[in-house]
Amino acid sequence: MRLLSAAAVVLALCGCATAPQPATPPVSAERRASALAVERKWLQSWFDGTPVLIGQRNDGAVSVDVPREFCFDAGRSIVKAPLAAVLDKVAESLRRNGWARLPLVAAPADAAATSPLAQQRATQVRKHLISRGVPAARLGNPTATTAAAVQLRIEAASP
Repeated sequence: MRLLSAAAVVLALCGCATAPQPATPPVSAERRASALAVERKWLQSWFDGTPVLIGQRNDGAVSVDVPREFCFDAGRSIVKAPLAAVLDKVAESLRRNGWARLPLVAAPADAAATSPLAQQRATQVRKHLISRGVPAARLGNPTATTAAAVQLRIEAASP
């Protein structure tokens, strides 16, 4: 009988241990929009007085544009220190806000047209964010852009 009681306790404990736990409590759309505005201000405070442009779109998403000359050396796809500093802060913001995602990860080539170099650069930007703890599932596919800046967009994931 004692053995049966012990087995019942063990089974009950095992059942409790495997019960699914929510990762984070749900966040309302209003709180997400408000949090995005806070993140924009936080990022802006870091890069105020620099050429980095932080904005908020009509849909509430936060845009981050880093001019090409601060991102990569000509003909290369290695992330330069100024861009790495911006990406590190964006990664910190995404880690703090588990409901946020970065659907736009775009980088330019050296000229106004897109090229394989632009795609390689965007891939390096994405890899840098992943190396800073941002889950790949929360990042968009790397994209080439004709703009003269690395472009990032932070938005609230659909509930």
